[in-house]
Amino acid sequence: MSADSTNGIDVFFNAKNVAIYGASATPNSVGQAILQNFIKPQYTGKVYAVNPKYDQVLGVPCYPSLQDIPSPVDMVIVAVPARIAPRVFEDIAKKGTGAAIVISGGFSEIGPKGEELEDEIVRIGEENHIRIIGPNCVGVVDTNTHIDTFFLPEFRCARPKASNVANISLVSQSGAFAAAISDWTAELGLGISKIISLGNKCDVDDDDLLRYLAEDPTTQVICFYTEGYDPGKGRTFFKHAKMVTPDKPVLVVKSGRGERAKAAASSHTGSLAGSDNIADAAYRQAGIIRPDNFEQMFDMAKALSMQPPARGDRVLMITNGGGLGVMTTDALEALELAIPHPSSELRNRLRERLPAYCAIGNPVDVVGDSDSSRYDTVFEEALRTQEYDIVLVGMLMQTPSLGMDITNVIANHQRASDVPFVVVSMGGGFTIKAGEIMELMGVPTYDTGERAALAAKALAEYGEVKYGESFKKTVNNS
Repeated sequence: MSADSTNGIDVFFNAKNVAIYGASATPNSVGQAILQNFIKPQYTGKVYAVNPKYDQVLGVPCYPSLQDIPSPVDMVIVAVPARIAPRVFEDIAKKGTGAAIVISGGFSEIGPKGEELEDEIVRIGEENHIRIIGPNCVGVVDTNTHIDTFFLPEFRCARPKASNVANISLVSQSGAFAAAISDWTAELGLGISKIISLGNKCDVDDDDLLRYLAEDPTTQVICFYTEGYDPGKGRTFFKHAKMVTPDKPVLVVKSGRGERAKAAASSHTGSLAGSDNIADAAYRQAGIIRPDNFEQMFDMAKALSMQPPARGDRVLMITNGGGLGVMTTDALEALELAIPHPSSELRNRLRERLPAYCAIGNPVDVVGDSDSSRYDTVFEEALRTQEYDIVLVGMLMQTPSLGMDITNVIANHQRASDVPFVVVSMGGGFTIKAGEIMELMGVPTYDTGERAALAAKALAEYGEVKYGESFKKTVNNS
């Protein structure tokens, strides 16, 4: 990848001096909501308001133009009507600022008149080396630097936090989806590094951010939501994705599968949805994982950010509930993962060490009176034989004999073996708490067997991308 491929992108996430063009004293306005984000103590840079109507907004000095600001400005957030955006960009160019996020709509997504305005700001940007995110977007949230251009108040749209064990970055063409994902992932407690809304993608696009996030140390998994690629740009994105995916997982949810959805995508952000079959083949060739929806994307991304990729597709299921084991095995089989029976050596070792009424197969059912020691035995013996590439643990916490120490047993075996583990734990408050502890230890935990199986599938799918020919794929699932 060329050294200049991410030129000027870093400032969007690390700007030390930010100006809000269109800052407003009007309550609930876009310009005021954005300014409120930057006067919170978490953001440690300087913020300026730009609007000739005011001397100050929310206690922040307000200037008629950027030229009147006595300090340099790293980034400008543009929240003014589209018709005056070219004038604003002339001001940005004179100031020598190198980055602008255009929140405003009314550009190419509305037709020829808006397209002319968009072309004009792009021309000014190109001539003056101004990188542009947008227009028609909500911009960026960075949970590490606390740059936040979302104009949605936090009581309506919560912001996620960074995590010590896993961090995901999402690039979304849709601003509404970016906002919903922010709110949703905050509720889920998922570790998020960055959320970026691209809108019309007049300058900075998926490819730019793919290459930037590939080198970003705070991003472990890169996720995209897109409605399509502009002519010529899709090919570049896939070419670079093929270079990125062996080192960092890339997941894409692409809408616009049907003809009506393609038309809707075009009217929404002016993008071309293109043939879904062609896109699907291109994703596979580039090593990109394609979930069907957002829930699948984040279930997969959580596992990929917390666990190492699998070196093969052989899954061992261990459970203290027979029904959970059967249900989860069904889901694994539907996803075409291998569920091989233990070897005679492993079966014999487990029979020697487990009570006679435990079921020694796959799944291994340590039954409802199990404590953590039976799980410990199964992990020890199964990992020693190296017969399995993924361990899926059913952890039903309602049984009185299974204590919270099971979380340590699972995490310790995972770390010692470097085999990826996934946990399924169904239930209410006590179970949820156990799952939270499990995830603090770096093991992804899900509330249904189907979601856990999908996470296992992602670990195998990415393992095949990462390890290539050395990935052990089972031909006959017997």
